[in-house]
Amino acid sequence: MRQVVENRNLVSFVVSTALGLYLFRGWPFPAENNVLQMVMLQKPCLYYGMKYGFVAMLFTTSYIASSILFSFAYIFVVRRKEEVVGMPLAPYIPPVMRSELYLVIGELHHPKRPQPAATPQWLIVPERGLFTGIAIFGAVGSGKTSGCIYPFAEQVLTYRADDAERRAAGLGQR
Repeated sequence: MRQVVENRNLVSFVVSTALGLYLFRGWPFPAENNVLQMVMLQKPCLYYGMKYGFVAMLFTTSYIASSILFSFAYIFVVRRKEEVVGMPLAPYIPPVMRSELYLVIGELHHPKRPQPAATPQWLIVPERGLFTGIAIFGAVGSGKTSGCIYPFAEQVLTYRADDAERRAAGLGQR
């Protein structure tokens, strides 16, 4: 079942092709219908548009239905129970003890799935990236200042705070 659901697009295509061929042979386009015959005489483009649309619907409707069915099976029936056993995250180095300037934003997780990474790392912005802007978006009261601005400013301003020549500063003293 897992293999069928994992390859649901291909299976949906095969199912819709088989069902479409069955429907195409069992219920062909009613070309003998008197109203359709008049449409063909008056507006042949409209007639052939309806004919090819009818045939296309035989295949596409079954594809959409089987795709929805297999998607529900993927979501509700087949549950992934993959446990990621990985290494622990490297210890956080306080800005005062760092040998070079960088900004720790957070952790890097798995790039495609909402699960922890097997080899977790810190997500950092190196010194070179700190010369450009950083945009932080969020609704009013969502924690942009307390969750981003304060920690980022603390990291930058406490880096080599004792060294008057190399510390980061926004305001100078005379």
